[in-house]
Amino acid sequence: MTILHISTPVSWRGGEQQIAYLIKANNTACHNLVFCPEHSALHQHCVDHQIDHHTFSSKGPFSLIAAAALKSYCKRHKVSLVHCHDSHAHTMAVVAASIFGNKVPVIVHRRVDFPVHRSLFSRFKYNHSIIRRFVCVSEAIREMLVPALNHPEKAVCIHSSIDMSRFGSPLTSEAPLRATYGLSPDTVLVGNTAALAPHKDYPTFVRTAALLHKRFPDMRFVIIGDGPLRTAVRQSVEESGLSHKVIFTGFRKDIPALLPELNIFLMTSKTEGLGTSILDAFASKVPVVATKAGGIPELVEDGVTGLLAAVGNENQLAEAVSALISDAAHAREITDNAYHKALGFDYRIMGEKTLSLYREVLQEMNANH
Repeated sequence: MTILHISTPVSWRGGEQQIAYLIKANNTACHNLVFCPEHSALHQHCVDHQIDHHTFSSKGPFSLIAAAALKSYCKRHKVSLVHCHDSHAHTMAVVAASIFGNKVPVIVHRRVDFPVHRSLFSRFKYNHSIIRRFVCVSEAIREMLVPALNHPEKAVCIHSSIDMSRFGSPLTSEAPLRATYGLSPDTVLVGNTAALAPHKDYPTFVRTAALLHKRFPDMRFVIIGDGPLRTAVRQSVEESGLSHKVIFTGFRKDIPALLPELNIFLMTSKTEGLGTSILDAFASKVPVVATKAGGIPELVEDGVTGLLAAVGNENQLAEAVSALISDAAHAREITDNAYHKALGFDYRIMGEKTLSLYREVLQEMNANH
């Protein structure tokens, strides 16, 4: 079977990583093609890993030209299924079907935990007959999506994944974070890996850091990532008097090398599809404190695989971090439990489940002809 993956973001974030894992998992079972913006991070990934691909102008994922190109590409390459990995890709596939008559069945991945808009176009888009399944990365997302569907049975949950083999290597003699920023091995580091975007709720992260700084004056905080709110988050840190305590590393590709240096992984999101960076922390055996946003509780079982706090509640978050810092035995127990949980989210498991879904959809299509 030939699967065409459509992705419209230009940058590399969680969704693009999941596409890469999916292609890696199923490369021998099916022929994977990628349809993505020119000069995007995914385009470069396809070039670097010799993945067959076609690009469109990054200025217009909604353009009729891109939708027409999608139709002709599907026909030329005898595509069996179109797999859309974001909302703009979903729109493109619906336009290709509605205006240009593309008849290739579509699967739509949904990674965001907010309700579908109630506009006429949204209702049309989410209930178009060309769409055979919606893959939700958490049960929380599936439950939010179902009310918008005329056929709720089309929504299934396949959790996002990680590559466990990337994690768990022994730390090098010179830990990169501590070496770069001149931190002693005894310095307690609390941090996360996340885009500097609104839904990650960095104002709550900064307020939590301010509370912890009062209790643990030598504690340092690490923000690994970049994004549109970089300037605003830096300003918030300065206004809180924490400039000398918060480290901004920017975007990094060496996450498996950096994570083990953290003493606590702190996730303060107000919405979260699943939170695969939490799985990265699990795999790195770093104790996790997180909010109850979206699909996070499907990963973090309070007191078992991490500690949970209410969204936006810096007091609860600071208390949870303090509890783990003060109770090393409990922190070790939690990280052991979390590591074993992460084993069930390996990308090959996600790949097998998705491959089974592809086959199920194609069997349905064949039975209807």
